Amino acid sequence: MTIAAMVIAYWFRFHLFVHPPPLEGEPPSTIAYFAAAPVVALVVVVTFALMGVYRHRRGVQFIDEFFGLTGAIAVAGLVVLALLFLYRGFSYSRLTLVYWLVLTLVLIALARYAIRRWAAWQRARGVAGDRALVIGHGAAADLVIQRMRMFPDYGYQVMGVVSDILPVGADFSGARVVGGTTQLAELVQQEDATIVFVALPDASQDHILQLMDSCQETAVEFRIVPSLLEIMTSQVTGDQLDGIPLLQLRRGLDISGPNGTLKRIVDLAISTLGLVLLSPLLLVISLLVKLTSPGPLLVHQERVGQRGSSFLMVKFRTMRHDAEQATGPVWASARDPRRTGVGRFLRRFSLDELPQLWNIFRGQMSLVGPRAERPVFVREFEGGLAHYGDRHRVRPGLTGWAQANDLRGQTPVEERLIYDLYYIENWSLAFDLKIILITLFRVFTHKNAY
Repeated sequence: MTIAAMVIAYWFRFHLFVHPPPLEGEPPSTIAYFAAAPVVALVVVVTFALMGVYRHRRGVQFIDEFFGLTGAIAVAGLVVLALLFLYRGFSYSRLTLVYWLVLTLVLIALARYAIRRWAAWQRARGVAGDRALVIGHGAAADLVIQRMRMFPDYGYQVMGVVSDILPVGADFSGARVVGGTTQLAELVQQEDATIVFVALPDASQDHILQLMDSCQETAVEFRIVPSLLEIMTSQVTGDQLDGIPLLQLRRGLDISGPNGTLKRIVDLAISTLGLVLLSPLLLVISLLVKLTSPGPLLVHQERVGQRGSSFLMVKFRTMRHDAEQATGPVWASARDPRRTGVGRFLRRFSLDELPQLWNIFRGQMSLVGPRAERPVFVREFEGGLAHYGDRHRVRPGLTGWAQANDLRGQTPVEERLIYDLYYIENWSLAFDLKIILITLFRVFTHKNAY
């Protein structure tokens, strides 16, 4: 792809946009550029290798890979630019270098995306995948199993659950309990497992080491799921004390002060632009809602926002106007009979959420953040879930890390909470951009929007 980008960049510079200058001196310009192509390609390969771009990390979003790719190509571009200054045998066009950098990024990104889709298709068919056993019986084990089931293209096939609490043959999160931890070595061979996920948040180090030691005779790999409390309430960073490696657990950044101001500026700019550019679409949706079912055009629901304050969130009406008259506040279900014909379409593609740009403009919401819930649900969740109130440290969002991972609809609140608190503890503008891009792509593929 690097060499192909060099060929196209040369054609852009000297044939498409500008007539090639007369060739003077030796070697001719065409030969000089094509002679440099293998050197440039070698620089890219070496840079990618040193920066870990060739490291295979299954389960990583393409947007993460694209960010890493962009940084590595930028470094490679700086190295090539330095070589151009050092080499005096020929004067290369710097505009050609700019073309080459952009084309290299585009071509390599497209090639990698195609390879990812092909590999995902292969794994979804059971080719080159991993047969997994999950040790555990709580929320952590349930989360791991649900993630593997939701994204089969990661290539993990759950062969069974190993638990000392649940009886053999019982069903846990859609998987069968195949035995206890004392039988782990036999179960690995019996199920021909290639990977074991240890999802026991309260397990001691000795217990985990015993499990690993029991499987020394097999080639199975172990993956340890950290405590949910650690995921929710701390950010792990590396440190050392005179060569002794340390893990530092600390509270993440609070989105306030200068960070909050910067996030608010971005929200205000994008919401203003969105309301202007999307006004024709908003008008069309308004007409469809009004003409196809009786009732108000918009729904104003009380939601809980930052610091527990209440506000009225605006949405297009997607259900009958008397939808909650008999039931009161309830979550929507996959085949909810209360939805209108247009409402099904709007909810499937999240178009009913667009009026919330007005809430963002007013400062009641943000583009990215935890989903705003109704007060009745918040009171219920706060009574049963520790740290649920931490979600209200920030403004609720039009989308969020949980929604980007398709945790919508009637997915367990515990799972959403983990993702929401992870977002709060690891916030950055780059993280916001990543979530927005994932959401835009996932709107066509999510399974829990109803």
